[in-house]
Amino acid sequence: MRPPFFIIGAKTCRLPGETSLPIQRTTIVTSELVFRRDSPSLNLGVLTMKKTFLLALAASVALTTSASAASLLYRNDFSVGTDYMGAAISASTFSVTSTNGNLSSFTLGSYDVVVYANQNSGVPGGDLAALNAYILGGGKVIFADWTQSGGFNGGQSFTGNNNLNTITLGGQFSAGIVGPLAVVNPGWGTYSTGLGLLGGVSAGSFENGDNAIVVGNGGRTIVNGFLTDTVASQQLYTNELNFLSGAVPEPATWAMMIIGFGLVGTSLRGSRRRNVVTA
Repeated sequence: MRPPFFIIGAKTCRLPGETSLPIQRTTIVTSELVFRRDSPSLNLGVLTMKKTFLLALAASVALTTSASAASLLYRNDFSVGTDYMGAAISASTFSVTSTNGNLSSFTLGSYDVVVYANQNSGVPGGDLAALNAYILGGGKVIFADWTQSGGFNGGQSFTGNNNLNTITLGGQFSAGIVGPLAVVNPGWGTYSTGLGLLGGVSAGSFENGDNAIVVGNGGRTIVNGFLTDTVASQQLYTNELNFLSGAVPEPATWAMMIIGFGLVGTSLRGSRRRNVVTA
């Protein structure tokens, strides 16, 4: 039986069982890891692939281990209408924990993203301090609060202008969305709140010029000046979630990938020296 091998440009060689060159066919047998390429002018070498394949497989596994398996804590105390943020979270690949209570029973550092929507009552005591400590530790937060509490460090302030009705998005969150977004009231007394900038950057504005979305903390926080059931766009919330998760591998995954590809390269160089057969 012909051993597994890989053909590379190096020197003219004969394959086991072949009597002449050039090879007149192309064969790929993935189960045996045999690769051949026809070319009248191609100089061929033979390289054993078993170990290289295993290393490449390890690197491939590392590539698939990404932010898609990230964990998310969703805190929403109440929704009157359709919870479009909740729908976007349900459709995502996050591992989700949901609550409508306070954060005291949760270790925020164990979550990759926290989405905090305070829509019906005052912010529970201790929640803002917990969120701010989480952000200082590198955490990522999407935040909305109808009471306009000033204690959340998301790079925003509150202008005091409420119940604004149209949002024009910036480029960060506009993918898949055409035109301005309407802000509707499903039954709230306050359903949108104008935002100012306090170190953050604008990612969307209301019709009066106030900011509707503020991105802060180097892109790790998003403050929305509207509630999760007042902008009928699941796509907007999906874009916000994608912005924070980024589908970028975590540091440990990067390390696995670098090690895996480094071993592949080392194996390729060593095997090439050992296994190239000249005619």
